[in-house]
Amino acid sequence: MYDESWCASCGAGMHYTEDEDAKCGECASEQAQDVSTRSSKFMEYMKIHLISLNQDLEDELYLFRTNRDNHDSSKIDYLNGQIVATRHLLSVVHDILGETNNEGEK
Repeated sequence: MYDESWCASCGAGMHYTEDEDAKCGECASEQAQDVSTRSSKFMEYMKIHLISLNQDLEDELYLFRTNRDNHDSSKIDYLNGQIVATRHLLSVVHDILGETNNEGEK
C-alpha cells in the first residue's frame, strides 16, 4: 500500500508526511524565493532609512554649529542612537542572509 500526502499550497501529490502543512518541493522553493525577495526589499529600505538619518544628523549638526545658544542637542543624540541601531540591524540581517546563502550553496 502506497501512502500519499498532498501539498498544502497546490494540492500536488507527494511522499507521505504527517505534517498537514507540508509543501511540495516546487512550492517550498517559491516560498523561499519570496522570503528572500522580501528580505532584500527590507534591507534596501533600511539602507535608504540610514541615508535619511545621516542627512538629518548633518542638518542638525549644521544648526547646532550655527546657533549653539538656542539649539537643543538632544536630537543629535537621538539621531546618533538611531544610526547605531540601524547599522546594527543591517549587520544582523546581512549575516543571516549570508548564512542562508552559504547553506543553500552546500
